[in-house]
Amino acid sequence: MSSKEVIRYSKNLLKGKRFGTMLICLLPLSAELFFRFAEATIYSMVLYLGEINPLALFSGENPVQVITAVCGGVMRWLVVSPLVYVRDYRLCEVCCENRKYRLTPLSDIILNKKNFRRSLVVSLFTKIIGIVALVPTAFFGVYGYILINNGNSTDDLFMAVNAVVLAVMSFFMWINVRITMLAVPFLMAHYPYKSVIKLVFRSFRFMKGRRSNIIKIFVRYIFPLLAVVPFPYLLPEIMTAYALSISIFVREDDYAERIENNRKLAENNHSAKLPYRRKRLFKTFADKT
Repeated sequence: MSSKEVIRYSKNLLKGKRFGTMLICLLPLSAELFFRFAEATIYSMVLYLGEINPLALFSGENPVQVITAVCGGVMRWLVVSPLVYVRDYRLCEVCCENRKYRLTPLSDIILNKKNFRRSLVVSLFTKIIGIVALVPTAFFGVYGYILINNGNSTDDLFMAVNAVVLAVMSFFMWINVRITMLAVPFLMAHYPYKSVIKLVFRSFRFMKGRRSNIIKIFVRYIFPLLAVVPFPYLLPEIMTAYALSISIFVREDDYAERIENNRKLAENNHSAKLPYRRKRLFKTFADKT
């Protein structure tokens, strides 16, 4: 199924559900912006009162700045992570083949302790993996910048060019990792009883060879999103198309796994039997009697 067909089908799924889906898609984004603006407000007040200079905001020398950053990060993690899971869970229900499928109330999803814990663990693991994947980009980028500024010989210039190339390659690898991590909450919704850690590592195998399809969906919306104004209208279309793609990939894997299991079962049922006259090493109890 091409990206164009996925987008067209996702638009049909949104008929009569666009406004509600838009509100659900805006929930995690609104919470993220709320906490970001709250942190920026505190930083502005500290700067206005003359407690620190602007450069100190990036050094972490002021305790107020450190406490604000830590508290803001923890609050974003506790609030935004469950909302992301709620959004992806509802999108998976919207993409369900059965149009008469009853949508789960948001309160049942977000107030479930198991879902809350799983969403926090997934958010933590995806952030750690994203930071680790970004380390090579930062290392090669800083190394290339130092060589370009301080290098005087041809060898230094050659090393700087190689470092920049490796930084660009590492950056694209990081983008692939981020696209892969976006699929984890959807896999949680499809497999609610599987281990979260297993789903995080399974996502790499799940998205192998499929990232290009996801990128094509986002590329088709780049130019309309440049206007910024239609962003709330287009956001549910983008997320529904993404959720539909993940649902299709899940069905493909389930079908392939079912075919493989049936093949192994057929091979076991038609396996060669041992010769009847083969000499047995041990006699059974029936033979003795």
